[in-house]
Amino acid sequence: MVKSIVIPHDESQRPRLQEMVDIGAFQEAVDGWLELIEAPAIGVTIYVNEAAQRDNAPLNQRAMALWWLYSVNPMRHPLLCGDVVFSGVSDENDGDVPEQLLRDVFDATKFTLDARAHADHFWRETKARFDNVFDAALWCMLLTRSVGRGVQLRVRSHVGTRA
Repeated sequence: MVKSIVIPHDESQRPRLQEMVDIGAFQEAVDGWLELIEAPAIGVTIYVNEAAQRDNAPLNQRAMALWWLYSVNPMRHPLLCGDVVFSGVSDENDGDVPEQLLRDVFDATKFTLDARAHADHFWRETKARFDNVFDAALWCMLLTRSVGRGVQLRVRSHVGTRA
């Protein structure tokens, strides 16, 4: 069994942690044949329905935000459609999704954006605050496209007790 995160395209449904027993469980989660997207820099394999984009399935904005945040090359697969599964790579952690991703999706209660100039060695905390990793990643993505080339942004998570 592989511990994975299922992110529904319908934003009224919460992401869920799910144990995947076999390849059929992945197919059921994405509702079709699988396309695998590897993100080895963070130890993740993303499972999507291979026909979702062609069949005009709804965009999965939360999965796209995570893909952008944690990927070395997010433009390789710029659109993720339908329900999406994030899982680990099979040769690390027995295929379980990385702990960092689990923490950010399920445990972190606050996210902040930090910024720095390329020439600067220190990150500076901005006033941007978010209650979930999806909103933080989306805003970081949007701001990265709008600030000058000399500015870097990152998302920092804070784990605390939920109210």
